This record gives sequence, C-alpha cells and structure tokens, in this order.
Amino acid sequence: MDERDDGRGDVQELSDFELTVYETVAEIDKEGGAADFDTLGRLVGGPEEDLWAALGHLVSVNHLHSTPKGYVLGPHDWAP
Repeated sequence: MDERDDGRGDVQELSDFELTVYETVAEIDKEGGAADFDTLGRLVGGPEEDLWAALGHLVSVNHLHSTPKGYVLGPHDWAP
C-alpha cells in the first residue's frame, strides 16, 4: 500500500462499501458532528459485521478517527 507522510492509505484502495462509510462520516463531520455506529448503520445499511470491519480498516489506515462521540475524519487535504 502506498502511504503518504501522514500515514493515510490511498483512498482508491478502499472497497465501495468502505468508501460509502467514509463519505457518510465526511458528511456528518463537515457539519461539525461525529458519526456514531447506530447512525452509520441506519444511513449506510449492510450487515453490522461489514460496518465494523469497514470502520476498523478506515481507522487503521488513518482515514477516520474514533472519538468518544463517534467517528470523525482523519487528516485530509481537501477543503470542506
């Protein structure tokens, strides 16, 4: 995996489902919120195991951060 200096993996390496989860978190984050698991499950759909796996992978490649309030974007280089 090609990684930048900030430790993020390439977004093009994400599965379609992971990209959907990422984009959903980004929408919530840009409004100043954090995406909790139940909200993501309702908005994204799919099996719970798949959502946990996607979130785990997105956190591990530094695209998302897990906070006490939910998931937020990790470092990114695009404007809101």
